[in-house]
Amino acid sequence: MAQRARQLLVDVYARAVREGAAVGSLNVQAPLRAYAHDLAALTDAPERVLGASDAERAETDRWLDEVDGMNGSLETLDRALASRTFLVGNAPTAADYSLFASLYDVVSTLPPAAQHAHPSLVRYFSHMSHLSAGAQLDPPVTAFEPAFDGFPRIARAAPVKEKKEKKDAAPKEQAAAAAPKKGKEPKAPKQKGGAPPAAETGPLPSMVDMRVGRIVDIQRHPDADALYLEKVDFGEPDGPRTILSGLVHYVPIEEMRDRRVVGICNLKPVAMRGIKSFGMLLCATHKDGKEHGIEPVQPPADAPVGERIYVEGYEHLAPLEQLNPKKKIFEAIQPNYCTTDDRTAAWFGPLPDAPDGEKAPRALRTAQGPCFAATFTGATLS
Repeated sequence: MAQRARQLLVDVYARAVREGAAVGSLNVQAPLRAYAHDLAALTDAPERVLGASDAERAETDRWLDEVDGMNGSLETLDRALASRTFLVGNAPTAADYSLFASLYDVVSTLPPAAQHAHPSLVRYFSHMSHLSAGAQLDPPVTAFEPAFDGFPRIARAAPVKEKKEKKDAAPKEQAAAAAPKKGKEPKAPKQKGGAPPAAETGPLPSMVDMRVGRIVDIQRHPDADALYLEKVDFGEPDGPRTILSGLVHYVPIEEMRDRRVVGICNLKPVAMRGIKSFGMLLCATHKDGKEHGIEPVQPPADAPVGERIYVEGYEHLAPLEQLNPKKKIFEAIQPNYCTTDDRTAAWFGPLPDAPDGEKAPRALRTAQGPCFAATFTGATLS
């Protein structure tokens, strides 16, 4: 199994090997960890092989050692993969390709009942099969999809029907409704979760409902070349939301599958080319413009689906149930979203109890840590 892992590593990273470097000099009898490190040293991008930080490299080494002496059960591996898109960080490393090559023949041929018993394992291997399809292995790797037919039915709560908006009142009725009754103070608007309403200082970033999501299905929009049609799980009882994203020309569909994302969940639903979108994905645009790239913002790797994302310092304030498009709340907040020098996603502004105080980057975070962009610093977020 480890020998196939070595073959796949060389095939995957061949294009990153420096000109003149001799791949043939690698010791194929070396332990898998040593082999991966030797291969990384021949490339111009060793972080792609081993991970971008010391912590990621240590975790990659741990998985490489585990693959080298693979003796764990599929059940154990299924549990380990339940909250992961990749084994280490937010991009595949040598650990992913090694594990995939070692067990591909086993997982890709599991009968439907066994696939249904190990959903995270099969989902992970299906994703990796799309990334590795066409690799020079014998037998060759082909992309496969999990067996959905016969999957145990998931009980879902009945969907909540949307309330129809009332037609705008006539000018006189609006004026009458706006005027407080004699002797009574007008009531402040309620916020979601019973939190105190925001002070009348203009739109606050806490009004935006951001959550951790996972793309569970994606395809191209049938009538729009630039749009992806996604199903995004936010842990809601009525199932995944339909969201449309204009990322076709920026992110390959293989990289969008099963991706963990930051979703904005209290925008008013809007139809795009005949299909209604119930939110949006927060994305980072390169500081030099979208022609240099756009990438989805990523939540912390261990943040559960549905986890709330808040602006640091605003965690005690709850988001609005739905943003009123007429008040342009999101449009007022969005220009101050950015990424810092360490790629942390942030909102630049003061704290809520000091609206005229110091403006600073305040991280978008969950209880598990900050959200971030994979590669962009100084990016705008929208």
